[in-house]
Amino acid sequence: MIIRIYRGTVFAGKEHLWQDRVERLSIPWLKKQAGLVAFYPGKPMVESGSRTFCMCMVWESVEAIEAAVGPSWNQSIYMGDEKALIELSSLGHFEVYP
Repeated sequence: MIIRIYRGTVFAGKEHLWQDRVERLSIPWLKKQAGLVAFYPGKPMVESGSRTFCMCMVWESVEAIEAAVGPSWNQSIYMGDEKALIELSSLGHFEVYP
């Protein structure tokens, strides 16, 4: 299994737009993907003052990720206008081990 962790810092004042896009576009799309074991969207804790959101996904395999997002599976994907709301992002992949 593969853990895929996305972190994105949203432009100031756009946090509500980002969360709306994720809830309306990304999450429904993710729920339809074969090979997705679990996903956990995360928003900044209020007291942190951060603008960084995350999405932690668990996939059956790299092949499952590639089937869902295409040959550039090791790059971030965005739905609709999500990318325009992001100031900085990172994406990492990790193998699950006992």
